[in-house]
Amino acid sequence: MIINDKDATNTALGYEIIKNLSKKLIKLEIIDMLKFSRPAKMTSPISLHSCVANEWVRTDLLIKASKEENPIEKMKYLISFCVSGVHQGPMICRSRAPFNPILGETFQAYQKDGSYVYMEQTEHHPPTFNYCIWGPDHIFEMMGYGAVYAHLDGLNTIRGWREGKNIIKFKDGSIVTFNNFNTRINGIIMGDRIYNYYGDLIIKDFKNKVEGVCKLEDELKEGMLSKLFYGKKDAQYDEMKIEIRQLNPESKEKELKATGIGSWLGQVLFDGKEYWSIYDEPRNWIQDGLFLLPSDSMKREDLIAVLKADYDLAQKEKERLEELQRTDQKKRDNWKKKNEKK
Repeated sequence: MIINDKDATNTALGYEIIKNLSKKLIKLEIIDMLKFSRPAKMTSPISLHSCVANEWVRTDLLIKASKEENPIEKMKYLISFCVSGVHQGPMICRSRAPFNPILGETFQAYQKDGSYVYMEQTEHHPPTFNYCIWGPDHIFEMMGYGAVYAHLDGLNTIRGWREGKNIIKFKDGSIVTFNNFNTRINGIIMGDRIYNYYGDLIIKDFKNKVEGVCKLEDELKEGMLSKLFYGKKDAQYDEMKIEIRQLNPESKEKELKATGIGSWLGQVLFDGKEYWSIYDEPRNWIQDGLFLLPSDSMKREDLIAVLKADYDLAQKEKERLEELQRTDQKKRDNWKKKNEKK
């Protein structure tokens, strides 16, 4: 996805990174981007919590999976669910990264189908959130945590990934786990700003001994100097290759049961049948009518100020919250050191 902005945000953010991290860049070290405090003006008026929740907005696909008795068909809906929302973060934020939640920050919302999501920031660094999503009448329960990483890789690329656990429990007793694609953003300083996913998405249904694997190749294959300084000009974006296998209890072999193709910017197809499309009716998490905790992400003063384009106030509030978090972290560290001596 090309995520160029009409203003000078792309270049401005790139040079801001270089200015603050020049010493380490000279050594070509991998830089932890989440230790870099972005100016509020270059931050999208949405929280990381909202971005992650939007990845899982298609709860209707989980409801379909929960009602499916055929384990292979069930896996097709699970794969579609995992792929269906990953485009939303870069589409909403464009070149501006979301607000990184402070410790204790929360997010809650619901879907018209009766699903609810709850999230809380549980660690400062690496930024880590815990979450749970409940379907209507608890037809499914999804829970887990995610630790977010983003490193500057060379002079023109950021690579990101999320580590943790994602678990889905269904009423029929089946338990499913899945991981996440990795991300890469080209064009931090020069060239088009391009957002892409790569890696293997692996989904496991333990009760039915079924495994789904979605493969996305990383198309960045040019030489070292080109990799460091320029975006890929002749990239070939391979389609997502999907395989579903089931363990044969007699042979103990994983037998291929279905193959599919797709794209995180298009659709998921099995035997010509479309299980998800980016052109499906848009869905959003809803907060209207909920009692929101004061710690809710959408109540952040800096985020609200960015929405109003009051960037001076936004920067002031962002720095206040970050300083509050640093002060609390020091208190915890001092308490830990004090008690370790006893």
